[in-house]
Parts: sequence; structure tokens; C-alpha cells
Amino acid sequence: MRGRSVKVAVVGLVAAIGLIAAACVPPPAPVSKNWSLKATSITSNDSQDEVRVFGACVAIPNCDDEAYLIQIAFKVTIGQANSAETWVVTGDKVNGLSEGETNALSGGQQAAVTFNNIKPLDVLDVFNSSNKLTVFGTYTWAAEEDTINSLTTGANGLATTFKNVLNSLLATATLPSSEQAIINLVLDALFNNIGSLFNVIVSNIPCLGLCDDVLGGAVFVGIGAGGTLGNTLNSLLSSVTIPNIAIPVVDVPPDVQGGGIFTMTGTKNFTQTFSGADGQHTYSFQTGQA
Repeated sequence: MRGRSVKVAVVGLVAAIGLIAAACVPPPAPVSKNWSLKATSITSNDSQDEVRVFGACVAIPNCDDEAYLIQIAFKVTIGQANSAETWVVTGDKVNGLSEGETNALSGGQQAAVTFNNIKPLDVLDVFNSSNKLTVFGTYTWAAEEDTINSLTTGANGLATTFKNVLNSLLATATLPSSEQAIINLVLDALFNNIGSLFNVIVSNIPCLGLCDDVLGGAVFVGIGAGGTLGNTLNSLLSSVTIPNIAIPVVDVPPDVQGGGIFTMTGTKNFTQTFSGADGQHTYSFQTGQA
């Protein structure tokens, strides 16, 4: 599988490089924060469960969807060996979701992921060797319940693969000294090496249409930067999009159909549509301090 090339146009590092060079005492380490990513609403654009004959719904027992999210969370610190962590969060079902309906999500339906103790580095922090930049995020699956929940094994297997690849590509890397290099390092590791990242055993074995369906996937990436560095990265990232990545032959893991990139400068909202398995669901996501 070929990786997708992700390129960004960037500017040079701000003039604060000279400040840190002249400083006698390194600035104190930034205060750690807990950050979260959660879904806030869902719209059924096209029901996945429905079967229509001459326009009439004939699905048994109904034409509504039982939608839910699976989030494979990851966290890794650049330059800190074996620092990668991965885990799986499965959201509660949204039962009886009719085509055209929008529901606000609450509680377990949000499939909220919390990333604990992340230091939002600013410009001066980058040049203090005791500070390490953290990259975190999710590979999110939009699912719809059928008879057999066959997705858990695949999600946990992929989480293990994520951990191994992130330890290899980012935990052993050296933190660059420019915004351009920071962004390119992160994006190259996650997307230009996509062949390694998604080289997993297929879990959604044939089950005569009874397995839970996956409409699609998305990747959300957080960069542990705040202050001036975070704002500068935000400007550069405004023109960067998560590439669509087709994963041939298999349904699990699902194709990457988008996502988003963010820093720790404040709350940010995303809208993501997942299309597949004869259905389409649109979710709203929010990331911010937990």
C-alpha cells in the first residue's frame, strides 16, 4: 500500500530563537493539561439498516440505525523511547436513529477519549532539552450494530500495531527546531508510512451480513503545543487536511475518509461524514481541555 504524500507550506521559526539562546536559565516546564476528544452529535443522512422496495422500507424489525463509535486512541512523546500508548474506547449505541434525524450525544454515546498529563510546549520550551513534545489522537470508526459484534478484536489488534509503529517512528525521533519540520515529522509518521500503520489482520470475517457494519474511519491528530508555538502551528495547519486513504479488499480497518489536526490552544470543533456499507452518518466532534 502506498502512503499519501502530505506537504505543507510553512514559514520560518519566530524570532524567539534568539531569546532562548541568550537566556541564562531555561524557562520552567509548562503545566500539564488533560485534553479530550468526543463526539457531540450525529445525523443519519442515509440509513444503513434500511431496505427499500419501490420506495417503501421493508427492513425487519425496522428501518432505523443503531449507531456507535469506536475510537482507537494513541499518545506518543517524540524522543522518549517506548513512550507510545494505545487503547480502545467504544461508545454507547444511539438506538432508533431514523434517516434525516439529528441527535445530540451525551454520556457514553460521545465515546470520549481523555489524554492525561500533556505539556503544551511553547516556542521557548522546544529549545529546552528536558521538554518533550507529545502527539496524540484517535483513529475513529463509525459503526452500526447488527447481530454479531465482530469489531472489538480488530480494534484492539490495530491498537497494538499503532503502538509498535509509533514507538518506531516518533518515540525514537529527534524533536525538530522549526514548525515546518515538526508538522512534517508528525504527518509523515502517521500518513506517509500508512502501509505499516494499517498492516493488520482482518477481523471482520464473513458472517452472512450479520456482523456490525463500519461506515468509515477518520484520524484526528493533536500536537502538544500551546501559546505562540501553538498559534503559529494553527496558522500553518489551516491549509492542511487529513488525506483520504483507501484500504483495499477489507472492511476492517475502514478507509480513512478525513479527520482533523489541532493543537492545545483552545477548543476546536470538527464535522466528519462517514459513507459506506450502504449508509451515511455525519458526526460533530469537539476537542478541548478535559
